[in-house]
Amino acid sequence: MGISGLLQFIKDAAEPTNVKKYKGQTVAVDTYCWLHKGAFSCAEKLAKGEPTDQYVWYCMKFVDMLLNFSVKPILVFDGRNLPSKREVEKTRKERREANLQKGRQLLREGKLSEARDCFGRCVNITPAMAHNLIKAARQRGVDCVVAPYEADAQLAYLTKSGYAQAVITEDSDLLAFGCKTVSRR
Repeated sequence: MGISGLLQFIKDAAEPTNVKKYKGQTVAVDTYCWLHKGAFSCAEKLAKGEPTDQYVWYCMKFVDMLLNFSVKPILVFDGRNLPSKREVEKTRKERREANLQKGRQLLREGKLSEARDCFGRCVNITPAMAHNLIKAARQRGVDCVVAPYEADAQLAYLTKSGYAQAVITEDSDLLAFGCKTVSRR
């Protein structure tokens, strides 16, 4: 999720970079960020319960890009929900369910564009979806780690311990965890 306003606050310290900079190095990837974006591309199918692996191929195109630039990715997945975020997760689940129901109603009414918007807001990354991506990544020889809880602490550990030289994420939390090199896709 990130820290509200942090990226705007530190924007002058940020610099554009190219993946080539990490040639021969290892980067740890906050994989749920990629999964969420990939799931948006097939949100309607997911909402309808139709089989799709489009989210896997969305993520794998970035894995392949890293590999093509001789960058070793470590995909880090969220584990269990933090007990301290139980209410936040409950609220998110209720909001997703409300959007799913609204999207289905709009679809029945023939309002396709509005229904798709709702389906995009009801995307939920399931353990099965993460597992599908893990299987595809392991077929390419890519290391995958499932964090005990949220991926943030695991990502920070990987960089602080020298297993990875950078983190790819959309969350600004990693800066607060002490990661010195954070790249946004």
